[in-house]
Amino acid sequence: MLWSWDTWQLDLFTWLWIVWIAWFAILETVTLATGSGNELTAHLRPLFLSMPLTWFLALGLWLWIGVHFLTPTIELWLSGAVGGP
Repeated sequence: MLWSWDTWQLDLFTWLWIVWIAWFAILETVTLATGSGNELTAHLRPLFLSMPLTWFLALGLWLWIGVHFLTPTIELWLSGAVGGP
């Protein structure tokens, strides 16, 4: 089967990724709740406002990663539709 969950094993590196993502989500939530202005978006906002190209590239990267991770079937269809492998 091409898309199987059998390859997902909860080894050390998978747990480290889970912990890192959870820690980031908790940290962002706390900083947003306290209103301290130290959240990631506050640090990146000057970059995005001063460089619209960065905004465009970030949006494109986000869309690509979203399609890649969340809807692999659409990614395969899109790849075939534009002549990719």
